[in-house]
Amino acid sequence: MKQIRTSALIIASLFSFTASNAQLLNKLKKASNDAGTAVEATKTADKVLKSAKGKAGKGGKSGDFGGLKLDWTTFKQTPAITFNSLLYGTTAGTINSYTATFIPNKTVDGRTVHAFSDQSQYLRIKVFKDNQYMNYFEYSGDQVFDDGKKTKFNEPSSRYQRDGEWIGHSESFITDWGPGNYRLDFYAGDKMFYSFDFELAKLTNSDPYAAMNEMYVVRGPWNNFAYLNHANTGNLLFGFYITHEEFMPNPSNSRKTNKSVKWSVNMFKDNKLYAQHYGNGPNTAQVEQAKWNEVSCAFKLVNKPGEIKFADLTDGAYKIELTIEGENDPRIYNFTVKDKKIVLIPEQDRTKNTDPTRLIEGWNDYFWLKKVK
Repeated sequence: MKQIRTSALIIASLFSFTASNAQLLNKLKKASNDAGTAVEATKTADKVLKSAKGKAGKGGKSGDFGGLKLDWTTFKQTPAITFNSLLYGTTAGTINSYTATFIPNKTVDGRTVHAFSDQSQYLRIKVFKDNQYMNYFEYSGDQVFDDGKKTKFNEPSSRYQRDGEWIGHSESFITDWGPGNYRLDFYAGDKMFYSFDFELAKLTNSDPYAAMNEMYVVRGPWNNFAYLNHANTGNLLFGFYITHEEFMPNPSNSRKTNKSVKWSVNMFKDNKLYAQHYGNGPNTAQVEQAKWNEVSCAFKLVNKPGEIKFADLTDGAYKIELTIEGENDPRIYNFTVKDKKIVLIPEQDRTKNTDPTRLIEGWNDYFWLKKVK
């Protein structure tokens, strides 16, 4: 099914109704000598303006919509979005591939939600820019796993209509809305259950000979958090995120946009050096331009051969010191082990978190560490 692209320039220019929109509309009405084309363009523009007026007129409740009445007693836990999928799904300027936890798949009357026929009422995300409602996206709920406790917010395999227009993959790029502070509100049925904030920044290149003059980058919690994780071998893994915002990181080759960045990690236990990353000297990460890359490593002990197994962590106060080439100060992360278990930060601990819509969801295999300021 082909997407209707009538007057695409007009539609792209009229996301919100302002005085400049009205001026543009008048210009567009007079722009063509072809009467038929002008009439069709005007009808399309009028339709978009009318829609924009309607959205603007809803104020703080703009974008309110109904949804399925889900049975929220299905699980005892409150729903959330896993933190690692938030960082993965948002990094390229798209909003996709998120993992939701504890989303019911039945309605209050006992009917099982159908991923396709109920798509328009089931999983959605509202997008806000600088606290102004922009629009929403629908997602497919057909991928469910871990005994129904995890549901993917995947881009639908088939396109759908929103306000009478066909929506496809290209519309999921928020770069079309320009730089600003963004908020994603996640909905399941008629309930908003999670929010995520980040910034979209636009960088410009003053070099007149540059192959690229502008690029978008996303900024948010990526470099403020790291994690500890189980490896399949039982080793303790440490992971973090890194990016670069240079237009030409390799002066001798403008087409090579990746950047080699050296990094190293030390772990201290009770103020004594306890372990280091594997390798002789600093490791090197290949970092992509304007995209957050996930880097992870295992640890080797400093006072005897062998690696740190996750199950071998003993009680004590730990500090991880991450040094990254190009960053003035090391990233410092503290954590505590008590009764041979990692003590969760308050934002991840469901018994201490006071706002379920901002929970740092690590499931039972990611232990998130917050950078010391």
